[in-house]
Amino acid sequence: MEKEKKDGVPPLVWLHDYHLMVAANTVRQFADTNKLRLNLGFFLHIPFPPWDIFRLFPWADEILQGMLGCDMIGFHTEDYCVNFVDCCHRRLGCRVERKSLLVEHGGRSVRVRPLPIGVPFDRFVSMAQVAPTVLSTTLKIVLGVDRLDYTKGLTNRLKAFEILLQNHPEHLGKVAMIQIAVPSRTDVNEYQELKEEIDHLVGRINGRFTTPMWSPIRYIYGLVSQNELSSFYRDSAVSFVTPFRDGMNLVAKEFVACQIKEPPGVLVISPFAGASETMLEALVCNPYEIEDAAETLHRALTMPDDEKTLRMNQLRRREKLHDVDFWMRSYLKSMGSLAPEEEDDIPLPMHINPLTIDDFDEYLSKYMSTSRKLALLLDYDGTLAPIMSHPDLATLPQETKLVLQKLATNPDIHISIVSGRNVNNVKKMVGIENITYAGNHGLEIIHPNNSKFIYPMPQEYEGKASQLFKALQEQVCKNGAWVENKGIYLTFHYRETPKEMQEGLAMKATHLIQEAGFIAGRAHMAVESKPPITWNKGRASIYILRTAFGLDWSERVRIIYVGDDVTDEDAMQALKGMAVTFRVTQAQNVKTAANWRLSDTNSVLTLLEWVDRHFERRKANQ
Repeated sequence: MEKEKKDGVPPLVWLHDYHLMVAANTVRQFADTNKLRLNLGFFLHIPFPPWDIFRLFPWADEILQGMLGCDMIGFHTEDYCVNFVDCCHRRLGCRVERKSLLVEHGGRSVRVRPLPIGVPFDRFVSMAQVAPTVLSTTLKIVLGVDRLDYTKGLTNRLKAFEILLQNHPEHLGKVAMIQIAVPSRTDVNEYQELKEEIDHLVGRINGRFTTPMWSPIRYIYGLVSQNELSSFYRDSAVSFVTPFRDGMNLVAKEFVACQIKEPPGVLVISPFAGASETMLEALVCNPYEIEDAAETLHRALTMPDDEKTLRMNQLRRREKLHDVDFWMRSYLKSMGSLAPEEEDDIPLPMHINPLTIDDFDEYLSKYMSTSRKLALLLDYDGTLAPIMSHPDLATLPQETKLVLQKLATNPDIHISIVSGRNVNNVKKMVGIENITYAGNHGLEIIHPNNSKFIYPMPQEYEGKASQLFKALQEQVCKNGAWVENKGIYLTFHYRETPKEMQEGLAMKATHLIQEAGFIAGRAHMAVESKPPITWNKGRASIYILRTAFGLDWSERVRIIYVGDDVTDEDAMQALKGMAVTFRVTQAQNVKTAANWRLSDTNSVLTLLEWVDRHFERRKANQ
């Protein structure tokens, strides 16, 4: 923390690659607990997949939310950035700004930046200048350097070289391929099978074309030192880089750095390597098009010297400028983590603009395009009213109340408040006529005409709830913790207890609730106890809709549901595909069935204002 005291710049924790995709939230939680200010950055060294691929992951939510625990996320290319932003929008329902590559999550704006990595250019130049010659031959060498991995396109590369020799016999005896394959994941069956396939291919091609004086392929399976590698780079005529998919591929950049001889070699690269986006002077070949790849290799081997020099000079200038130091400084500048005297035109931190009414056009305009009626189902605490230390303090903001009152007078809008509170309490807190109130997660419902529904509860649970209430009071109500008695439902609140006691009290309360035969659920600094019945906010929501609109309600009404905690997930699941749902949360790692996320109760007010404007416009157009 000395650096922060000295120059005001918070320390940077910089996480790297897929192994640490979900680590940021743990680091952030540690920093918050110990009252530390940190800048959290993440850089992914592999490609980030598009939505249609990423949606296949069973842990998609956890991965995205883990990465969004950072303040900035870096990728090699803009395509990967766009893929990530799109997945956050479509999977998590986050607000995003695609143009400026920002994602709103947990009440923060997370920056996403394309920052292609470089290599230590000058170090490779120095190694190439002093490296001994390891290729004592007049042959033109086609060089491949890779980990033995199925993503590297090794089999297609060997087949392309075979077709080159077959279609262009003028290269026989004059060209050879050196393929260096570094062992990788040798205990995995798929990698063992890949090695066997490559061994077979090399043997077949050598057996087909070898003469007493020449063999077409030299296959090196093992590690090669950097000095030796720089010699291979320097003395090769072509670097053949053909991955099926690669985040960047530094082999291409290392080859360019080592091209200090005249005439230089030629770089042939796959369009599926991230490096191909900036290495514009390289020859591009699709490894899936083996015949075309062979022709591209032929072009590289027969390229005039002046064209080789022109292309390589351009590549070398760019890679020297954008080396690994440039990449590191670019990242630190984007994070604002350089000391002031080191900074040079550092961009200001970027934030998504506050949510406006117009933003909801993206979420709702298409859904609300018909003239159907609207059912608004809203939670209370944390949705309409901010969470407070005591439920009695969570009053409805006046501006929100005014909008609700106006909407409640519209015959085309049906409003329901679906809360965990006692039904009479939530009705008192809202205080608006002509809407439906559901309390205790839907066990009690008061309709606009004051008729009442009470879910039939087995009598045995009333006695058990009373006993549980006493047990909680006696065993865990200490240091500011207390139990809210809502009849059959109980809520143990521990918000006001010392931080070091909170988790222990929550676990103890959970144990007591489960021991009594009830279901325990975590809420906002609380543990809720509910009877083991199938009735929940989801079932209650469907009951409300059926009562208000008839059995064919799903065909006659548009539905918006907004809630902020785990109990609202029951409703979001029940209404999935039939409603647009919003989860109000600033938490870093919440898995939700909601279509979209809202950051706070002010965002819910903006949503209600959008609904009001939409119906005003509809009325004006009639």
